[in-house]
This record gives sequence, structure tokens and C-alpha cells, in this order.
Amino acid sequence: MGKPMPSPEQEPAQSNGLAIPKLSQSPIHLLSAIVCISTDKLWTVMLLDMGKALPPLERGYFYLASGMLLLVITTFSATLIQHWVEKEDLGMALAKGFAFGVLAGLPYSFASTELGLVFIAWSGLNELQKITKEIDSPSNTGEKP
Repeated sequence: MGKPMPSPEQEPAQSNGLAIPKLSQSPIHLLSAIVCISTDKLWTVMLLDMGKALPPLERGYFYLASGMLLLVITTFSATLIQHWVEKEDLGMALAKGFAFGVLAGLPYSFASTELGLVFIAWSGLNELQKITKEIDSPSNTGEKP
């Protein structure tokens, strides 16, 4: 019994000896991922240190207010990017923006940073696929379709 033939979606793109596996388009736009990482880094860079100087009760209020502010800022900006740049409907854009906003509002910077880096890498691989597709196209190699 022979091996089944892989579908065209599963075959890696070959270009000059490089094999880039075919991926679907990233569900999050590159700019949304950058917004998430940059707002999330505020916890690491300054907000936690600012809260250390406050008394315990005010520290809790400060962290809560900071988290809510980052939630609103990240949700709003990621929603607008997904809706206007990525051309998604408003409901889907708001869901993705809110998910990023919740992660950015948490008072530690691990989850949003890692998730944002995954989507940035995914977007980079999509751009590499576009480049290899242009290189391998028949118009560039002189072949007839």
C-alpha cells in the first residue's frame, strides 16, 4: 500500500534550496502584535517599579488602574488595526482586540510578549512565502505557464 500524495497546501515551497512550509495567513496583523508587546512591556519597564514606592493600599489601586488603562488602550488600538487595516468585521476585530487587551492588562509581561512574538514570527513567515512565490513564478524564470 503506497503513501498518500500530499495535498498542495501541505507541500513546502522550494526556492533556491530553501524549504518554507506553507502556512495560512496570520490571524493577527503585525501592527496589532507590536501594539500588544509594546503596551505589555510597560509593566516590565516602569509600572511595577512605580508601584513599589506606594503604600500597599495605593499600590493595589495603582496596579488595578494601570491594568484597566492598558486593557482599554490595547483593546481600542488592536480593534482598530484589525478592523481597518486587516479588513475584518467589527465583531471579530473587537474579540481579538479584547483578548490582546486582557493579556496586556495583566501585571506581568510574559503572556502577551510571547503571544505577540509568535504572531510576529508568523507574519514574517507569510512575507517569506510571498517572496518565494514571486521568485518561483513563471514570469521571473522565463518559463511559460
